[in-house]
Amino acid sequence: MKRAIVTCCMSASVLLANSVINLAPMSVTATGVDEEVLEQPLSIATKEKKEIELDQVIFQKDLLNSLSGVRIEQTGSVIGHMTSIRMPINTGPYYLFMQDGIPVQSSGFFNHNGLAYTTFQNASSVEVLKGAGTALYGSDAVAAVVNVKSAAKPSKTKEITIKGMGGSYGYGSLGLGMSDTIDKDSAYRADVSYMHSDGWREHTRTDRAEANLRYDHTINDDNDVKVIFNFSKTEAQQADSFNDYENIKNGSTAASDDPNYFTALEKTDVTRKFDYTRLSAEFSNYTFNDMEITFTPYVRYNRNRYVATWEGNLPSNDNELYTLGLLQRNTYEKGWGKIVFGFDTEYTQSSLKYNQDFDVTTTGWSPKTYTAGALYDYDVNYFAFAPYVHIDYMITKHLKLTPGLRYDYNRYDYTNNLAADSTDSSNTYYRPASRSDSYNHLSPKLALSYLVQKDLNVYARYANGFRIPQATRLYSVKVGYENIDLQAEKSNTYEIGLKKSFSKKTSFDLAAYYMTIDDTIVRDSTTGGYRNGGSTIHQGIEVTLKSSITKEVEAAVSYSYSKHTYDNDPILHNNEMAAAPNTLANVRLFYMPSYIHGMKLMAEWQHVGSYWMDDAHDAGRYDGYDIGNFKADYSYSKYIKIFGKVTNITDEKYAVSARYAYHKEDYTPGDPRSFYAGLEYRW
Repeated sequence: MKRAIVTCCMSASVLLANSVINLAPMSVTATGVDEEVLEQPLSIATKEKKEIELDQVIFQKDLLNSLSGVRIEQTGSVIGHMTSIRMPINTGPYYLFMQDGIPVQSSGFFNHNGLAYTTFQNASSVEVLKGAGTALYGSDAVAAVVNVKSAAKPSKTKEITIKGMGGSYGYGSLGLGMSDTIDKDSAYRADVSYMHSDGWREHTRTDRAEANLRYDHTINDDNDVKVIFNFSKTEAQQADSFNDYENIKNGSTAASDDPNYFTALEKTDVTRKFDYTRLSAEFSNYTFNDMEITFTPYVRYNRNRYVATWEGNLPSNDNELYTLGLLQRNTYEKGWGKIVFGFDTEYTQSSLKYNQDFDVTTTGWSPKTYTAGALYDYDVNYFAFAPYVHIDYMITKHLKLTPGLRYDYNRYDYTNNLAADSTDSSNTYYRPASRSDSYNHLSPKLALSYLVQKDLNVYARYANGFRIPQATRLYSVKVGYENIDLQAEKSNTYEIGLKKSFSKKTSFDLAAYYMTIDDTIVRDSTTGGYRNGGSTIHQGIEVTLKSSITKEVEAAVSYSYSKHTYDNDPILHNNEMAAAPNTLANVRLFYMPSYIHGMKLMAEWQHVGSYWMDDAHDAGRYDGYDIGNFKADYSYSKYIKIFGKVTNITDEKYAVSARYAYHKEDYTPGDPRSFYAGLEYRW
């Protein structure tokens, strides 16, 4: 089975060796086994090494925003981000972020900046499974599973690469890569990089380091192991948004137009810090005919530190997590199809300290006095266990049935390190007594795929998903919400799709989806507390068209139309949700001139449509934006590559986020025109 997979992958690679875009991509995310995307009965978007290299990734948006229906926007902390995939752009735990098939954070401790934990700047490829996940994925895999792959397979001969890049606003980066075969049974690949940027706005300096190490070893004919080490560390100053849109239109470089922000700078360190380390070892066994057995134990460390500038009292947050996990997967494959079954389990020790670092009396609406000291101080031990089964069964030569089932058990053991059932001096923060909470959920999945012919797949899919309440929603409680009992959110995804390949020169993907989310966990805008609300409906279509027009010209078009609404909400009725543009589009034109061997050029158009600024529709709609980018790389020889890009060519003045909240408008500015150039030397 393993040999067949490798042969299939090699055939696809040879076929597409001269292309920037892959017209016959493979994907591992859905089942843990490499399969052709065209044959899978679900919507999955991929991007591979050549296109990623041309993108010259600096931010998460550079890696992902060319994929259909995917929108990543950077926040005021630069490397911080918000995500929109089949949902309005949001900070909620509706996305399962993974690296090399392993979650980068535990469910229940979701950080919406989770892609900052991955080594996205050195990604070898990325996959996005849209809609609720397959049976391999549990809590948080509601709207999408995003899998960033780190170190590629080690090389057969020694490779050393050094790469440097500089650009606008004090940007600079340096990377070093090494790979070699140690002996007939062992090989490695290592990549490290460091980047610094002064930022185009005041107080947006960023420093970031990444490292990936991969070691492959064949133990014997039936056993091999793959060891991966990932590390990332970020310190990013955090600018504020603007309340006056004139500051967007005139391209202001100020950190804010709110006097309270500058008061915060005087009192505290407004910087986000993300620390991430993970070590995993994937053991694969092929002793039994037609069966692959894998065990992937891992240890993981996360730390997230910031000042909550959106709170008038400016509390500081320090959340530290240590995780021990195991993924166990078995793949049994025969002529009639395959069965994938196994279990996932994690144990996490988490500590959270939420402090008032200085005495302060807030101003404005409902002023309060806060005295220095702990607001929250608690530990949470988290345990998750989930067995699952996924089946691909060929009913006939052309008809495939894909049922799946997963059972998740999640448990929190919470220890309050302050006085039980107490409040802080301002009577704002409530510290519940120590307790335990548990959640369980059964997630059925079902898909039917009609493979009309080898290059045409028509499918229908249903997938149930869920997400447990985050630990902070359960234990970082505001006064007035002491007795709230939060339930898990449940989702149902219905999808139909069509995938077609035309003579291996053009590929076309079309997916239409309808997703409901029930028992939504919502924030009370008056008190800041959380409760279960009603339901929301998310529906749309996604289109991807890739074409090798000539030997020199390729094109990739991604388009999505979506609508996100409340479902008979007592206040918002059936209103369309805020921060949810109906249209997204990305068009890329690649040119590889035959008269300049090794040259690749790309022109790109990125479109984000208009959207409501608030759920009540009182503040009107923001117009959205259109920007253009130009990117190029040139392999001067087998040793030297020159590359560069210009982003936002027309220097468009726009906001990546526009909303109306807390009785005021709020705009986060997009990046101005920027220039970057770099050099890579390989030997």
